[in-house]
Amino acid sequence: MASPAFDALNERMLHRLFDINPDMATILGRHDPYDHLLPHGGVRRLEDNLALLRDWAQEAKRVSDGEQLSRDQSISMEVLNMTLALQEFALIDYPVWKMNPDAFEQPGWTLFTMLIRNYAPFESRIKGITSRIERLPKYLAQFQERFDDSRAVRPWAEAALEGCDAFPTFLTSIRLISAGKVALDLQEKLEDDCDKCAEIVKSHREWLTGIIDEATDEFALGKEKLAKLLSIRGFDLTPKDMLDIGEDYLAKMRRQRSEIAKRIVPNGDMHIVTKTIRENSASSFDDVIRETVEETQKAMTFISEHSLATLDNYAVLDIYETPEFLRPALPVAALMSPAKFEESQIGAYLMTRPKEASDISALWNRAMITNTTVHEAYPGHFLQCVMSNKMPWMHQLPHMFAMADTMTPPYETGEGWAHYCEEMMYEEGFEATDQAAVAMLDAGIWRACRTIYDVKLHSGMATIEEMADLLAKESNTVISAAREDVIGFSRAPAYPLSYLIGKHLVNELRSRLMNTLGQEFDKKKFHDRLAENGNLPFNIAKRVIWEDLTGRKDY
Repeated sequence: MASPAFDALNERMLHRLFDINPDMATILGRHDPYDHLLPHGGVRRLEDNLALLRDWAQEAKRVSDGEQLSRDQSISMEVLNMTLALQEFALIDYPVWKMNPDAFEQPGWTLFTMLIRNYAPFESRIKGITSRIERLPKYLAQFQERFDDSRAVRPWAEAALEGCDAFPTFLTSIRLISAGKVALDLQEKLEDDCDKCAEIVKSHREWLTGIIDEATDEFALGKEKLAKLLSIRGFDLTPKDMLDIGEDYLAKMRRQRSEIAKRIVPNGDMHIVTKTIRENSASSFDDVIRETVEETQKAMTFISEHSLATLDNYAVLDIYETPEFLRPALPVAALMSPAKFEESQIGAYLMTRPKEASDISALWNRAMITNTTVHEAYPGHFLQCVMSNKMPWMHQLPHMFAMADTMTPPYETGEGWAHYCEEMMYEEGFEATDQAAVAMLDAGIWRACRTIYDVKLHSGMATIEEMADLLAKESNTVISAAREDVIGFSRAPAYPLSYLIGKHLVNELRSRLMNTLGQEFDKKKFHDRLAENGNLPFNIAKRVIWEDLTGRKDY
């Protein structure tokens, strides 16, 4: 039986959370009165969040001591405690908030969300965007205070400078998109605020340049703290265990790729194989996006015809080119999740244009379009986000704190699911060519390298350049993309390993269920339960899925 007091407490705390983080409210689909506001740009936001979570956890314990909680509420209690521990770690143990000087990723992501997500009339959204742009100079001044007594990490600061340089172009895009579509006085105010903000961005750039001059190259979390973080996330694997898994998978997938390469060219020469795959590519990035739209529809049809998962036919996925200012954070692709609290489930699949046109065939050949679409769209992240949005919102509490200056939430279930889908769809027969198999294995090797570089970088065992070289060599990608990947993910310890380790855990769970259920094992039910619980830490998700499919509580 559910506790009404527990639900009421969570709703009260959610309102307090949104008061501190109005940008979070917008992204999750609660708009009034938050869409006109920005959070505090300094450490105060993080301190207020932590104080709130501590009050929340203490009060939740008091309620749970006096009332019986339902299963979903008990799960919510576990998730709340993990969220608190992660935020304590972010503020105290590994303070990325005063190491990473990227001030534009979070507000820029929020503005971009408002621009493309059709949750309110366009003019209403532009009013909110204008108000937030007007407040951005104050936010930047508060943000800079974080570094009064600390040094930024050099590669992160250099990436932040790249985002800073691109931000005025984003402001110009907003002006151009709104022109002729909103009242003249609103357009004039937007343009005036954009002009003022652009001037502040120039001075912020000067500040960033000074930050880089004083920056450090040291950022490793350290072996003990990495182990602590993994423990908070609920893993029973040590960093060494994960490194061993990554290296084992890398060796295994190398062998598999070599065997398939021989089916493409008789001598299996990977240079020739790679050249052959890259020749099967669109000629422009606009064509890449067009072909991705078509591939997404093909994937949906295939899933439905083969009863692989339940589709929500009312959900909408739009596909966009990644804005320039987000490039440092999204070197290849990402999904902008549909909002939890909005009735319309509309997501955005962001695809990043390579810096060099010649790299389109390396990063976005047709085999890679297939693999990335399966991962980001169907049946990967987008399907999972739509399905998990039907579950209690408390289950995704850690993900609500997924910001550039805090710790990575437990992504292993969601990323594990999306990575699992790549191989599952190939094995089921979707675009099951030899070229697609090589692309899938290249992507798998990429994730194995992420696991390796995640552990090695944050254990102080390797440098960014060494790991970028490893990634480029092993996954047959260009060095610029490899370097962006390593630098971008180095800011988020235990995120890069979530892909391969998550898939490894998903396959372990599937094998155990198949052995237990035998012919009663239902692929579609397994996929549906996994997608629905994709926001939960895997140590919780596996118990829920096991109980739902076996009727037992003995996992």
